[in-house]
Amino acid sequence: MPDFSRAFADLTASLPSLSVLCFHFLLAFVLSKPLAWVYVRTHHGTSYSRSFVQSLVILPLIVTIVMIAIGDSLARAFGLFGALALIRFRTPIKDSRDTVFLFLSVAIGITVGVQNTQLAVFGTGFTLLVAIYLFGISFGNRLDHDGVLQFSMPAQGEQDPQLREVLRHYCRHFALVSLRDSRHEGAMDFSYQLHLHDPNAHQALVTDLRAIPGALSVSLFAQNEHEEV
Repeated sequence: MPDFSRAFADLTASLPSLSVLCFHFLLAFVLSKPLAWVYVRTHHGTSYSRSFVQSLVILPLIVTIVMIAIGDSLARAFGLFGALALIRFRTPIKDSRDTVFLFLSVAIGITVGVQNTQLAVFGTGFTLLVAIYLFGISFGNRLDHDGVLQFSMPAQGEQDPQLREVLRHYCRHFALVSLRDSRHEGAMDFSYQLHLHDPNAHQALVTDLRAIPGALSVSLFAQNEHEEV
């Protein structure tokens, strides 16, 4: 018991004052909020998770606790990280971009925990600006079309001029990529790659195509938004 009391007293004495602790925890929270906001605003795909977003805010606070508790003690570092090694995280991360935001969240906690506020603020701000910039210019996007349109229609019927008129109205260019027999009698299954004038005109395009006599099973798979209209 005396050893425990002495160790606790040493740990308490090595910690910063209450006002300093409040400042660093508040700083970790303030920096983690824009991190989570940028993630929410720039995320695309089906892997979005509300709990992951909340974890991006909470994790820097936990890492800050760990780093402040460690301080300059090597023995304390081995003890804490040995205890943390017992925890197993089973949640798979499907998107590598999520891992990047997770690392930045940890970096916020580490830099704030070691009281390097200048690096914490500048590093977080600059990294988030780069993330917003890359999202804004669609950096790395190799898609040359906005979606894939699929439908069934009689081949070379009187509907063909109407079909082309609708496609020309909504699309900068379109290309037939697949044509095969349909399960609908007397019809063919068509697949077109589309580059739309207005990427938000998905629903209007599908509505006009469904109005063409003989058009069946019309669906548009929007590549950039990973959704089906």
